[in-house]
Amino acid sequence: MDFPGFLGNAGVKEAISAAFASGRFPHAIILQGETGCGKRTLAGLIARALVCRDREHAPCGACPACVRAAAGSHPDIRVVEGSGATRSLSVDAVKSLIADAYRMPEEADYSVYILLLGDRTLEPAQNKLLKVIEEPPEGAVFLLVCRSAEQLLPTIRSRAQCFTLRPPAEEEAAAWLVEHKNADPQKARELAALCGGNLGRMQDELKGGGAGEAFALAKAIAGAVTATGSHRLLQAAAPLQKDRKLCREALSRLGVIFRDACVLRAGGKTLLGGAPEEADRLGSLPKKQLVRLAALPEEYLQKLDRNANMALLVTCLCQSLREAAGR
Repeated sequence: MDFPGFLGNAGVKEAISAAFASGRFPHAIILQGETGCGKRTLAGLIARALVCRDREHAPCGACPACVRAAAGSHPDIRVVEGSGATRSLSVDAVKSLIADAYRMPEEADYSVYILLLGDRTLEPAQNKLLKVIEEPPEGAVFLLVCRSAEQLLPTIRSRAQCFTLRPPAEEEAAAWLVEHKNADPQKARELAALCGGNLGRMQDELKGGGAGEAFALAKAIAGAVTATGSHRLLQAAAPLQKDRKLCREALSRLGVIFRDACVLRAGGKTLLGGAPEEADRLGSLPKKQLVRLAALPEEYLQKLDRNANMALLVTCLCQSLREAAGR
């Protein structure tokens, strides 16, 4: 199986290729990883390969099946997505999926269902989904796309093969941005370092995403960490309660600002977070406190993935930030 346009993740590619070549492809796969790391791209490539008529070079990109799949019109590939702020699947959406899954494929050997699970899929919908994964219809393949498999029921995870996707090497990501998006090479290298090779985030930054609400919030929070009293920090972080996606992006940017503060504390000068004043102010903190601060954004990203209550999560984040900064 080929993976055009999907960078890095050699181990994942090898495992999926082996399963494809064996003719015993798993009926359920979970693709997990941070936003922008290529989960949808890989799901689309797997779906195209499963319906491709050229088994030696799937997805070949040239056969009628591949052409229709690339255009989003292949009758044996379904993309199922939720609605609302969390884009979570509803019980009704899963019911429709199940009803469709028991039909025979129209053209290919498989009926492929790409399930974009959003930030949170409630347990009733997951229980419905579990039933069809436990006893899958012949020829049906379910590709579950999510940021973290932890948001899924253990019974679903135990019946699916899970792959964790990670961004490619920064050099590879920068070269891709230059070749495919006509980015300036120096700018591409800076974005690759800022985003850790995450192509989705790099493209957002290239479009001017760094001036968005999440960046402004991260700067405000970083600036309030060392303030006297807790009111300023709580006020700066309050908007994170309204939107999980906004909270996730702000936490990611906050982590880069804290990283910059650590660089300054160690005598370095290369800053990536776009908030030099905030990083410089934090850089005056003792090294031990800075290291603890730098670990907090990732810790709270994991809590966010476990569907923590947003008001409680943001309150605890503020408390943890103040404690780490010695306030």
